Amino acid sequence: MVIKNMKKSFRFDFEDYIAGTAFLNRKEKGSYVDLLCCQAGKGRLTLQNIKDILNGDFDCWEKLSSKFIEENGMYYNRKLESVMTVKHKKTVEEIIQDRNKIEQHLKETKLKFYNDCKPYLEKYPKEMLRKFYNYWTEMNKSGTKLRFELQQTFEISKRLATWAGKDKEFIEQKPKTYNEMLKLSQTDPGIWKSYQAVKQEGEKQAIFIPIKL
Repeated sequence: MVIKNMKKSFRFDFEDYIAGTAFLNRKEKGSYVDLLCCQAGKGRLTLQNIKDILNGDFDCWEKLSSKFIEENGMYYNRKLESVMTVKHKKTVEEIIQDRNKIEQHLKETKLKFYNDCKPYLEKYPKEMLRKFYNYWTEMNKSGTKLRFELQQTFEISKRLATWAGKDKEFIEQKPKTYNEMLKLSQTDPGIWKSYQAVKQEGEKQAIFIPIKL
């Protein structure tokens, strides 16, 4: 059993608790649990802290004080303090639950990333987008995060523009101006045979697009 106090928790051995509080009445037991929870959340307590916590039930402190140690004006339950310093070892069930949450997160995040890439099919080749998607959705070594989640900033449009500028196949398929064709023909004279000149309405010069075989 785990008793939770907002962001913190501690292991609660109910059998030890039942045995150790057998001589306490219900009000004293409730007051004892309140003090334990406050110690778990805030650390050692002053006598004034204890008065504020117990409030109208401060008369319970007469019995409960035997369960606390006083050092330099601060009170604490020794067993609770030792439990709080020991790292909680997760059960098999908790490990499975954590893994399921991670896998669900990865599934949803990959789907969102996929959908965010879809609008760019009008601008970039499908194969290039597939390589982009596969690269940025690769998991880290622990299998908890995707590659793009580890970046401080990630804007798909800008990342795709950078990717396209380095993608050889995309560069080869990209329409070219006449001046670009002249420059490329200096090292590849046969390039003119692989492109078709297309004159766009209102434009003075034609652009050259790859001829699909």
